[in-house]
Amino acid sequence: MSKKLLLVLVLLLVFTLSACSGISQEDYDALIAEKEVLEGEVDTLSDEKAALQDELDSKMVSYKDQSVEAYGFTHGGYVGQVTIVVTDGVVDVEINEAFLPHVLAEVTLSTLSAPTDWNETNTLSIGFSSYALYIMYNDKVFKAIETEAGLLVYTAADELGAVKAAARGVVTNLEMDIIKNDLTMSAYYDALNNGGFKLLKSFGDTSPVVISEYQFKDGNPNYWQPATGSLGWQANINALEAFLEEYGAAFDTLEFTKVLTTINGVEDNYWQVTDIVAGATNSDFQDYFQLAQAAFGQLETEVK
Repeated sequence: MSKKLLLVLVLLLVFTLSACSGISQEDYDALIAEKEVLEGEVDTLSDEKAALQDELDSKMVSYKDQSVEAYGFTHGGYVGQVTIVVTDGVVDVEINEAFLPHVLAEVTLSTLSAPTDWNETNTLSIGFSSYALYIMYNDKVFKAIETEAGLLVYTAADELGAVKAAARGVVTNLEMDIIKNDLTMSAYYDALNNGGFKLLKSFGDTSPVVISEYQFKDGNPNYWQPATGSLGWQANINALEAFLEEYGAAFDTLEFTKVLTTINGVEDNYWQVTDIVAGATNSDFQDYFQLAQAAFGQLETEVK
């Protein structure tokens, strides 16, 4: 029988006996004394419980120091990356997106007033856009072709610059090969960061154009800048990163809703979950959030 229950029974007995005639003062005083002892024991147990809770709180689970990455096909046409670095328990989240070859290989045809390295002989034009006819990705050459649907595809080229015949191991669609899995997307980031993506001015070009800037959205002045009533890409991503660093990613993305409010003087429809406003407005917020969840899911925890 627990001590709390015993105390209750003793109290009931005291009150019952006190209401009856025939109980001696000595018995009554003894019962009151026992009641006071039990009350003291209850207070002691309460103190012990509080001490145990404090000890438990001091040993809460936290993240180990580590670095993880997750990749995904995001925003309908980009290679998304979420990097999480944990240092001394502090979580830092970085989100980025890389442009795929059909964006990086777009060039401007030469004119008399504005000459460039590109003309009808070393480009493929589809609609109003022109693209380098040959590109090099991780030292392999790919040739631009137009599909029956009018889409640009880079496919592996042979030693003479012609399209390689389809066979096992031959990359017939470079972009589909890039977004195949985390390993191929990680390799793409490595190539873009280390000069592994180049535009050839001709087949066999020994001085190709190395793509070394604006291959990512992060810090890119040419992509969706802030304007009146619009945060732009970077501010939206910064807000999402701050949310993830403070609250983590343990939310159902379907529970996020839009709420009209004003943040830093900008009135807009911001994403919100429970009563927390995330501070971002971008339409693909949930897409990025799910990728962040994949990164958070890789983190290892430890007891403090």
